[in-house]
Amino acid sequence: MLRPDSRATTLVLGALIAIAPLSMDIYLPSMPSMTGALGATVDEVQLTISVYMFGWGVAQLFAGPVSDRFGRRPALLWALVVYTLASLACALAHDVVTLIAARFVQALSMATVAVVPRAVVRDLHAGEKAAHMLSTMMLVLGIAPVLAPVLGAELHLRFGWRANFAFVALYGIAAWVAVRFGLPETVRQTDPTALDPRIMLANWRRVLSSRRYVGYMLTIAGAWSGLFAFLAGSAFVFVETLGRGERAFSLYLGFVSLGVFAGTALARRALPRVGLERLIESSTRVMVLAGATMALLAWLDVRHPLALAVPMFVFMGAYMGTVPQSTAGALTPYPEIAGSAASLMSFVQFSIAATAAFVVGVAWDGTPRPMASAIGAAGAFAFLAFRLLVRSAVAATPSR
Repeated sequence: MLRPDSRATTLVLGALIAIAPLSMDIYLPSMPSMTGALGATVDEVQLTISVYMFGWGVAQLFAGPVSDRFGRRPALLWALVVYTLASLACALAHDVVTLIAARFVQALSMATVAVVPRAVVRDLHAGEKAAHMLSTMMLVLGIAPVLAPVLGAELHLRFGWRANFAFVALYGIAAWVAVRFGLPETVRQTDPTALDPRIMLANWRRVLSSRRYVGYMLTIAGAWSGLFAFLAGSAFVFVETLGRGERAFSLYLGFVSLGVFAGTALARRALPRVGLERLIESSTRVMVLAGATMALLAWLDVRHPLALAVPMFVFMGAYMGTVPQSTAGALTPYPEIAGSAASLMSFVQFSIAATAAFVVGVAWDGTPRPMASAIGAAGAFAFLAFRLLVRSAVAATPSR
């Protein structure tokens, strides 16, 4: 077993949360082709994303309490088994209804893999130390959206779209082995009452009574909404509207994902100097600017890939100065109910983000405008949530 606070443990946790963007991004270049292969419409294929997001969000309400009740390791191991089987079902699907159903089951298991690593971090650290560890995990996480679309495009061109889901099934097996033989248990004592509905509701009421917790949660939801809106619309915009092929789209998506690395590097240097709250405020301002720029260019009918890729690169850089820090700020006051606090936070974030992705799909009109407008609105939402809830709560706190 690895030491709980070792760099190797951090890398394992990063590899676990990387399953989420890997499962999302790897088949994006295949989506336009999947409409013909499955005899489906654009809206139906886009449902494989929005249904995945809704299932992921709802299941996260229970993923944290399950890990509080039975431990982090057992929860992860069982979730990875279900994830692997659901990924195989996706690979074998012969119609879009079966694919959507398999993606929903995949999302239910993915919820635990998304929530538990963050609870592990809170088990080990608090405050800026937790933010530092989360930033390192996010750096590992950043590799997935860079490599996934490139890998997905190659798998699609060589073997067809089913190969993408076969690959993530193999990744699920590798992740199970890493958890089984490498990840230590970080819960000192499991909570036998964690799944009691009355306890769950009491824990959720406790965190929701905190204006700062709600503010951090909604700030992250805004950042996630911008990302999910881009994921829902970008394949159709780049491949169909702009006439770029699957391989070119994967390269543009890889470029956008490099913003994760740039943002992580900048945030790690800035955090010790300016602190959590100033870093988040500055980052959300940048998200507003990036999203507004993309929306303006889209409404001016500037149809060039860089009019989308460059603002989204900046948005993702600011995202990395917002999400890990806001997660640490939200969870730090609740070490004894970290699983429940992380679950509720993830549920709200993904529900809002999934709604944004769904709206992009429904509003699809063959132009970049719905996607770009949603990203602009998401950046403004994140900024306002932080300013109106977190900052105002800090200002209202009496100085000692």
